[in-house]
Amino acid sequence: MASAHPRLIFGGSTLGEDYKTLEEAQDILALARSLGIHEVDTAALYPITDMGRSEKFLGEMQAIAQGIAVDTKILVLSKDANGTLEPDKIRTSLENSRKSLQLDSSQKLNITIPPPIQDQAKTLDELHKQGFFDKLGVSNWPLDMLNNFLGVCEREGYVKPTVYQGNYNLLQRGHEALMPTLRKHGIRFDAHSPVAGGMLSGKLTSGDTEGTRFGKDNMIGTYSKMNYDKPELHAAVRYVHELVKPANITPIEAALRWISYHSMLGPDDSIILGASKSSYLKSNVEAIQKGPLPEDIAAGMEKVWDLASGK
Repeated sequence: MASAHPRLIFGGSTLGEDYKTLEEAQDILALARSLGIHEVDTAALYPITDMGRSEKFLGEMQAIAQGIAVDTKILVLSKDANGTLEPDKIRTSLENSRKSLQLDSSQKLNITIPPPIQDQAKTLDELHKQGFFDKLGVSNWPLDMLNNFLGVCEREGYVKPTVYQGNYNLLQRGHEALMPTLRKHGIRFDAHSPVAGGMLSGKLTSGDTEGTRFGKDNMIGTYSKMNYDKPELHAAVRYVHELVKPANITPIEAALRWISYHSMLGPDDSIILGASKSSYLKSNVEAIQKGPLPEDIAAGMEKVWDLASGK
């Protein structure tokens, strides 16, 4: 039997995009539940090609009534969140999400961009007391910002975040610096992009991107390419491919088993699994169920971060 691994969450950004109809969305969530996944991560912005459709699908299928926990995020329309995180905008975003999701309270609310911290903390505390959400989460905040927010919450007695969502995988381990603070405050880590947005498949590195998310006609892929098309990351990907090949393990499987059993995540943390096809979701869960990597492969994985970070 495989060792305990972090909880699994389904990445709902594909609902309304890869799963274009309500029936398709229902089918993928039925599969997720059969695989032991009972939580969905979504956002008011998802999918970016048809904003809000993910939440609406979840509402129309009565996901909460089916026993599926729903996590959502405040609507942010620009990188600097200009004008979108004022108290009235936060309330409006949550009200709209509740209407779309057809629920009284989302299980978790994530806020992505933090200024102004004092006003946000007060507004979020008021909304929490009014039952708008159960758990508060923050997404991809730097350590100093997180500490400032926690300080305000503790000083004023406001609701504190209990979830931190961040980009974490073999190629991106910068969030490990936050782990001592998260553990100190009892904050769980929800890791998104566990296979580095598909970068570990090697398609971008080899240039064989047609029909993949890195293809020229893929809007999300264009953004992903900006993040991943870097010499040091290509070097790390090549190393992973050579490392796992003798063991007949795919790089994707290796990445999933690494984050599940060899990373800084524990059983109380979570991994967000996105999947554009049902077969991908099934194979990814099956990969995790295989358990820890062979010792030599696990040891070799430690070099990946050195290559990816240019050390």
